[in-house]
Amino acid sequence: MFFKENLKYLTKNTEINQNKLASILGISRQSITSLLNTDNPRANTLLKISQIYNVSIDDLLKKDLSKENN
Repeated sequence: MFFKENLKYLTKNTEINQNKLASILGISRQSITSLLNTDNPRANTLLKISQIYNVSIDDLLKKDLSKENN
C-alpha cells in the first residue's frame, strides 16, 4: 500500500499542502498528520482526497505516484 507515501508526496508537490487539505476536508491539521501515518484511511476520506488531487483511489493506494510523475 502506498497511501501514506502518496499523500506525503501530493501535499509536498502540489499547491494543496497539508494545511490547505485540512481546510478543504474540514478537519484539523493534527488529523492530516494522522492520515500521513496510516495505510488504512476511512473510505469517505479516501474518496475526498482522490477527488481533491484528481487521482484515482486505485492509484492512490497501489501506485508510487512520485515515480509516475517524474
